Amino acid sequence: MLDLDETDMRILRTMQADGSLSVTEIAARAGLSQSPCSRRIARLQEVGVLRGKETLLDARKLGFHTQIILRIKLQGHERTLLESFKKAVREIPEIQIALLVLGDFDFDLRIIVRDIDHYQQLLQNRLVSLPGVREMQSSVVLEVVKDVKVLPI
Repeated sequence: MLDLDETDMRILRTMQADGSLSVTEIAARAGLSQSPCSRRIARLQEVGVLRGKETLLDARKLGFHTQIILRIKLQGHERTLLESFKKAVREIPEIQIALLVLGDFDFDLRIIVRDIDHYQQLLQNRLVSLPGVREMQSSVVLEVVKDVKVLPI
């Protein structure tokens, strides 16, 4: 872990809570003047703690009403198979999160689609042809109870 002091942590907590704040607003909330705050933010970016800013869209308001958790077991675990599978997954925009996991399956994918028909088309046209897939198990998400990107710092 990087050597971050409490002032750095206040800056990070402030930015994490509201990414739209200006440096002046961040400085005020972190108890700094603008110039030192700006230098600290630049340093946090340089060392990779701050990786950029995101704009979060409301999926439902844009017509994406269905989330699927797809668990995948591969035929093997050779490096080339894993890399080709990961590359193919990165090319499918509906796959929001892809996790290599330990357990009965190798990957957990979080997929966002407009509806079940959209998922069926995606499944038939792209997902079943992912490299090295031996077994798939889909679960439809009924309710998102918690979905945060905020780190507990």
